[in-house]
Amino acid sequence: MTTPAFVKNPKFVGGAIVILWVVYVVYWNHRLEPISIQLFPLIKPAQLNVSSVIIGAALFGCFATLMIQFLWRRGRSKNGSAASSAPAASNKTVA
Repeated sequence: MTTPAFVKNPKFVGGAIVILWVVYVVYWNHRLEPISIQLFPLIKPAQLNVSSVIIGAALFGCFATLMIQFLWRRGRSKNGSAASSAPAASNKTVA
């Protein structure tokens, strides 16, 4: 029995390694004691699991990256359309 072609793809292998590593980190950090985070003064500290902090940081990083890419591409596409409306170059040669 042969392996499917997608299994031989380096992107698939790298993605599988990253997914397995993330599962490992979340699983073993789930067992740790909750941490206390003082978000605001004069308010009781919040008790959070380490795994929830890791997952929250990963989600924030993912959404921030997607937002930055969206804003970057949107700004670049406006400049690209303005450049395409520039007048055509002259056919005169310089002597």
